[in-house]
Amino acid sequence: MTLFNTLLLREWLQYKRAWIGLVLGPVLLLLALVPFSQVEGIDTPAPEPVALIAGLVTVALVLVLTVVLCGYQLMGLARRDQQDRSIEFWASLPGSHAASLGAPLLAHGLLVPLAATALAVLGGALIGAIMAFKEFGLAALHQTQWAVLLQVTIWMGLRLLVGLAVAALWLAPFVVALMAASAWLKRWGAPLLFIAVAAFLKIYKNEPAAEALARLLTRQVGGAAQAMFLGAQTLLLKDEGREHVGLQEFFDALFRLPEVARDTVPEVLQLMAQPQFIGGLVFAALCFGLLVLQRKRSL
Repeated sequence: MTLFNTLLLREWLQYKRAWIGLVLGPVLLLLALVPFSQVEGIDTPAPEPVALIAGLVTVALVLVLTVVLCGYQLMGLARRDQQDRSIEFWASLPGSHAASLGAPLLAHGLLVPLAATALAVLGGALIGAIMAFKEFGLAALHQTQWAVLLQVTIWMGLRLLVGLAVAALWLAPFVVALMAASAWLKRWGAPLLFIAVAAFLKIYKNEPAAEALARLLTRQVGGAAQAMFLGAQTLLLKDEGREHVGLQEFFDALFRLPEVARDTVPEVLQLMAQPQFIGGLVFAALCFGLLVLQRKRSL
C-alpha cells in the first residue's frame, strides 16, 4: 500500500500544475468575464436563477475539460514508462506491475475528475454569488434564499460526484481496452481499435453478431448516461412555447432539486448491480491483464 501511495504521489508531482490549472483556469476566466456577462432565457427579478445558471456553467466547463484531458492522458499512460525510460526504476521497486499501472489509471480515471468536479462546484457557487451581486447589487445579499442554494449546492455536488464515479466504472471497459490497444500497437492502437469496431458494425450491421455488439455497446454507454442524468428529466422546465422560463417554474424545480438528488443517489448505486455492469468490469479486468503482460514483455 505504501508503494501504491508513492505511485499516486508521483502522478500528483508530475501533473499537479496541469490539474490545478484545469480547475483554476476556467474559474478565473469566468470570473474575469462576469463584468461582461448577462444571463438570458429566464424572465425573473430574483438572483437565484442567475446564481444557479452561472454555477452550472462553471461545473460543466470544468467537467468537460477534465474528461478531455484525462482521456488524453490515459491513452498515453500505458507506454509512458517505456518512453521516458523509467520502467527499469519502477520495476526495481518491491511492487507489482499491476500497481504501477493501476495507480495512474485510478488517478487520471477517477480521482482527478472527482476532485476537479468538487472544486468546480465550490468555484461555481462563488461565481454564481458574484454574478448575482453584479446583476442585482447589494439587494441580492438580502433577497437570495441562501439556505435553499446551500442545500442545492450540497446535494447537487454529491449527486454529481456519485454519478461521475459510477459513470467512470461503466466506461472503464472502453477506456482500458483503448489503453491496451495503445500499449500493444503504440500510438495507432486506440484509433485502429475504434476504426475496427466501427467498420465491423457498419459492414456486418445486419448480422446477429454485429447487432449483439451494437446493443452491448449501447447499453454500456446508456448505463453511464443514466448514472449522470438519472432524475434530471423530472426537473426539466416546460416553456410551453414561451421565450422565457417563468419564475414560479424555476423555484418549483429549485426546491425539488435536493429531494430529487437525494432520492436518485441510491438508484444510481443500484445500477452497479446489473449483469451488464459486472460483465463490463470483468472485460476491463481482462484488458488490464493485457496491459500488465505488455509491461512485463517490455523489460
